[in-house]
Amino acid sequence: MPIVTLSRQYGAGGLAIGRRVAELLGAEFVESTLIEEVARRLGMPPEAVRRWDERREGLILRLLRSLEDAHPEFASGGALAIKAREHLPSPERFAAILREVIEEEARGDNAVIVGRGGAFVLAGWPNAWHFRLVAPRDARLARTTAREAIDAAEAERRLDAVDRERADYLSHHFDVDWADPLHYAMVINTAALGDEHCAQLIAGIARGAA
Repeated sequence: MPIVTLSRQYGAGGLAIGRRVAELLGAEFVESTLIEEVARRLGMPPEAVRRWDERREGLILRLLRSLEDAHPEFASGGALAIKAREHLPSPERFAAILREVIEEEARGDNAVIVGRGGAFVLAGWPNAWHFRLVAPRDARLARTTAREAIDAAEAERRLDAVDRERADYLSHHFDVDWADPLHYAMVINTAALGDEHCAQLIAGIARGAA
């Protein structure tokens, strides 16, 4: 079977649709297992790796850098700063290991990969099909508030923050604009079609390409 990658706006249903596509294809759904394997190779807890996921820098590394800017003495030798840096992989190392794991998953020829730059790691990869999932802002806000039990203001903040982090991550590591439709076989409005129809459409294309 082909490899399927799903790029997604936050709140567009990428995880739910990805799981369903994997069920329809009898494929491996690569999401939590990806994070666990990256964590194992970095020697870090999976939850710590999730904080780095699809960001240029981890939250702790950003804090260290802000401290260095505000307090030069912090940058020049504090024991706490040295210890913290020793236990933090660089964003480039994190991205390199993530790429390595995605490529290994793709060699199995039967996986659905959600996010993590899969479309760009596997650009030009034989038998890989790339899709982008989008939805109007109001639909994404409604899904986010319902799924995460947060209010509209927090959902607004989260949509903007997560999409900005993802776009920045992909621009930095792959020099791409993730919104460019030419990166994908198809861009799908999940609010217009609904999750099940989206999953059936993607699975049908993947089956036809097999």
